Amino acid sequence: MSDHRLQALQDRADIHEVVVAVAIAQDAHDWDSLAACFAADATYIHPKGELHGADAIVERSRGALSALDASQHLIGSISVSVDGDEGTATSYFQAQHVRADESAGSLFIIAGTYRDRLRRTDGRWQIVERHQSYTWRDGNPEVVRR
Repeated sequence: MSDHRLQALQDRADIHEVVVAVAIAQDAHDWDSLAACFAADATYIHPKGELHGADAIVERSRGALSALDASQHLIGSISVSVDGDEGTATSYFQAQHVRADESAGSLFIIAGTYRDRLRRTDGRWQIVERHQSYTWRDGNPEVVRR
């Protein structure tokens, strides 16, 4: 196998890892690891607005997830492409949110798609732009109300 082909495979694996690392960091409340997944100047576009900068992205996640009893972000069907130091990833997500003391139900699930644009800087891949869209939601939306 050529060096070029090996590098392409490694790049795809590294991008895949970044996409998964976001979910793991969110559920572990590991805010430093979450910040490391995003470029300092990253943009996050979601159904309720737009965030600019890794710090703002982390603060939104911290605000949304810290009050919960648990969350689990499942990532699947990850499609990756690479062109030099630029890459894209499209993945499906299912985010389960639990707050045990909600009388109308303790679970709220959001499912949808992440469309990420990534950049390699100093040998490390980071998300520079994430578009999040919802496909469906189920359960008690009060679980995620702040």
